[in-house]
Amino acid sequence: MKKLFVFCLLVALVLSGTTQVKAANIEVEWLKQKEFHPTNENAATSKLAFADLLNQTIGYSDEEGEILNLAEELGYWQDEEGDADSAIKHGEAVKMLTYFFPYQTWNEGQEQSNDPVKWGQAVAYIQSLADTVFTSGTYTDETIEGSALITQSDVTLKNVTIQGDLLLTKGASKAQLNNVTVEGNVYIEASIQNTVKFVESDINQAIVYTFGQEASDWTLVWNDEFLTDDIDPDKWTYDIGNWIVDEDGNGVAPGWGNNEQEYYTDSSENSYIEDGNLVIEAKKEEEPITDQFGSYDYTSAKLKTKGLFSKKYGKFEARMKLPEGQGYWPAFWMMPEDSVYGNWPVSGEIDIMEAAGNDTSTIGGTIHYGEEWPNNTYTGDEYHFPEGEDYTGYHTYSLEWEPGELRWYVDGELYQTLNKWFSKGTNEAANYTFPAPFDQEFYMILNLAVGGWYGGNVDGTTEFPGKMEVDYVRVYELTGRDYMEPVEPSFEPETLPEDAKQPQEDGNLIYDTSYNQGFTIVDGTNYDMNDTYWNFLTLPDFEGEGSISTEEVNGTTFAKTEITNAGNALWALQLIQNLPVVEGRTYKVSFDAKSDVNRTMMTKVSGGAERGYANYSGEKTMDLTDEVQSYEYTFTLNQETDLAARLEFNLGQTSTNPVWIGNVRVEDITDQIEESNQKEPLADGNHVYNGTFDQGDFSRLVYWETVTQNGADAEAYVTEEERFMHMNIADGGSDKEDIQFKQTGIQLLKGNTYELTFRAKADQAGETLAVGFENMDGTVEYAKSEALSLGSEWDTFKVSFEMPEETTDLDGQLIFNMGGVASDIYLDDVRLDQTINYDNVDLNPLTNGDFSAGLESWGQYVHYDANAEVGVVNEALHVDIESAGNETWSVLAEQGSLDLVKDVTYKLSFDAKSSLARDIEVTLENAAYNRYLSEKASLSENYKTFTYQFVMPNDDTVSLKYLMGQFADAHSIEIDNVSLEVVVPEDAN
Repeated sequence: MKKLFVFCLLVALVLSGTTQVKAANIEVEWLKQKEFHPTNENAATSKLAFADLLNQTIGYSDEEGEILNLAEELGYWQDEEGDADSAIKHGEAVKMLTYFFPYQTWNEGQEQSNDPVKWGQAVAYIQSLADTVFTSGTYTDETIEGSALITQSDVTLKNVTIQGDLLLTKGASKAQLNNVTVEGNVYIEASIQNTVKFVESDINQAIVYTFGQEASDWTLVWNDEFLTDDIDPDKWTYDIGNWIVDEDGNGVAPGWGNNEQEYYTDSSENSYIEDGNLVIEAKKEEEPITDQFGSYDYTSAKLKTKGLFSKKYGKFEARMKLPEGQGYWPAFWMMPEDSVYGNWPVSGEIDIMEAAGNDTSTIGGTIHYGEEWPNNTYTGDEYHFPEGEDYTGYHTYSLEWEPGELRWYVDGELYQTLNKWFSKGTNEAANYTFPAPFDQEFYMILNLAVGGWYGGNVDGTTEFPGKMEVDYVRVYELTGRDYMEPVEPSFEPETLPEDAKQPQEDGNLIYDTSYNQGFTIVDGTNYDMNDTYWNFLTLPDFEGEGSISTEEVNGTTFAKTEITNAGNALWALQLIQNLPVVEGRTYKVSFDAKSDVNRTMMTKVSGGAERGYANYSGEKTMDLTDEVQSYEYTFTLNQETDLAARLEFNLGQTSTNPVWIGNVRVEDITDQIEESNQKEPLADGNHVYNGTFDQGDFSRLVYWETVTQNGADAEAYVTEEERFMHMNIADGGSDKEDIQFKQTGIQLLKGNTYELTFRAKADQAGETLAVGFENMDGTVEYAKSEALSLGSEWDTFKVSFEMPEETTDLDGQLIFNMGGVASDIYLDDVRLDQTINYDNVDLNPLTNGDFSAGLESWGQYVHYDANAEVGVVNEALHVDIESAGNETWSVLAEQGSLDLVKDVTYKLSFDAKSSLARDIEVTLENAAYNRYLSEKASLSENYKTFTYQFVMPNDDTVSLKYLMGQFADAHSIEIDNVSLEVVVPEDAN
């Protein structure tokens, strides 16, 4: 029978942290009184008695003989000297309390206290944990002022508000909180976490702790322990479908860009909470799931915190177990909340854990970075579980992310550290300043893919359903010390080691260019590659099938690949030779190739399995024709030296048409690169490099310099947080030219007009700057603006000028003259663009768009697999198609030799109809099949008008093509009123 244990203490002062603990007239009903407890609050407390208080607090009330055994079993006390009856001291008491309640605040000074704990103080220690204790049964409709404690199992709280913290100890298993509000934190002992249920409750944060956990540098800031009945919509949202779509819902890429086979849903059939775990379940559906893009045999779920929680730097971890089975691809990963640096993966991707279901012994961790796909790269490594373990059991996967360094762990074991990467925008001259892109906020993703390029598609051995079970996800902030300072990676050219594969006498790192040594076949029965000569890979996981032989082409021996099954990935069939590549060095890859039709082939230099197949060169897609052509590309190795890199020719997925490859060379051209001050305009037309002040070294001022004279004193700098130029002016001098902020090597062409745009402000409104354009030595001034008045807030300024008709300067200077002012000046978003003189642009490059002159200016092509007639009927293009062939280009009409101008906006329009409803492709592409416009026009039996508008990214000669092949039934198509015209801006010259 439970006895009432009453203390009437006026004040029992305990040395406990910043708050004094008082016990006054408190009835401690939940403590079971024992004979060995003191009866006087001023009596000393024995170690045995204090141990009993702690045991009762966590839900145990054993008799005297078992108390010490339990204390030892729980791990907080070793009674080696048999002094259980001796008085416990405050330092010892605090140590025991900290063992059980690591998140509570205790005064560190007590650890040095040798004063014995009085019985009143001992009880006050326990009472300080909570104002209210729930021990058994159901509690309803209460408001608790302060904190609360649950010590026993099967306690239920209904309609209860707790204005402080709630502590659930080891004995509080199977607790249920129904419609409970906890304004503080909920602390749950780890062994019971998956037995606790939160039903329609509102809590600040649930924190799981373990007895005796040591102090950490990491402090929990976000977590989900999955204790609710349903997935928390305030923490997780979903990706739905199988396609990447744009903002308008138009399909961009199927299979999430990874050739995945599943359709992601937000259904409780595919993601739910069970026994304190998030379960993501991949299912094979009895009936396919369909949407506007297609049909899918499998469903699964992809949860993410985008828009709800994201973080820059910290520790991210999840405890989970993963499904086994060919084609399963579970992952715990991160993507940027905002893609501030550009499209994937310029803004980065962090894969904390991903696994292929056909190999349960291994998981991987990877970062994706570099230039925009397909010139991207990645670095990663694998963790191999100890013998007797695999990922089908529970393991904790963690990432520690600091400025300039990422570290991967499995169950606390460090297996990978990365501190070298880069990010470069498509229209930029230099890399973004390290540690970009991993210096922005990222959100978390949990998903279970079915199929895809990581481990291949499912097969007959795959068992459904597959379950990815997540015990918790936790995120920590580093509070025990400062985050590390990033160290800029060095990419200085290294030297090829003597024990590496050496270049031949002509400098070629590729051996046996005539294929005299034959090919090592790697096909799933043989996995061993030749380290020196050529290898031909057909990968059964990706369904690639084919054969390789040699054939003479124009007197040169080529490797000819016959493709039986192109498979489901570009690398389903590969021609590979290993070669060494050295950090910081630049290489040129060249080769000749052809097919028997127009098709593409992807090639790259990459790492092998031990490097996570890291992409060193970027993926280079080559357009092959039925004629031998020469191809080349260059790259600089911005990763660690790899003496077993791979030159890959990836022949899969695209087509079953054969490929011939010959004259393959890879040579080191590092010493052949000539330095030049001249700055070719960037891909988007900007003549100014690093006008956004976020590139280069940590100064973020690469390509810019500050010049002062006549006693002026000024310094330009850029902060990581602001990323704009700050001209700190200590002494402005007397003239504008006394402080110059400039960039040299600007290419200015004779007779061309230019427009400079930039943003600027000053600390004091009314300060001025002037812009000048000069030759290299400053002896010729091409243009100079009037003084521009700056405000204290950002304004955008435009300065236009025209170069003299007789002068071209490829080493010009852009100068911001900032002298003669008393306050600091700020500058950002600097652009210099050549403006368009529409008097020199053909406003209507296409001719005979009404077909009044028959097929004049128009060409046609009907492939051998098609049967069609192309002509003009009633002044309209008329195409009778008996058989449309296997390719979209099997039947086409085109007009070529269209000279289009960079930065000009064009509008294409035409009328079209078909006797059978169908889609045709409409493209504008150059001779290398690079498309500037690619659209699908949905035709019906009545004429419809189609209009498309686009901006040319560069000067080029293109062809307008109507691709009308690849359709099952006989039909006819009519096209008329074709127009391609320039859209001239209202303010154009």
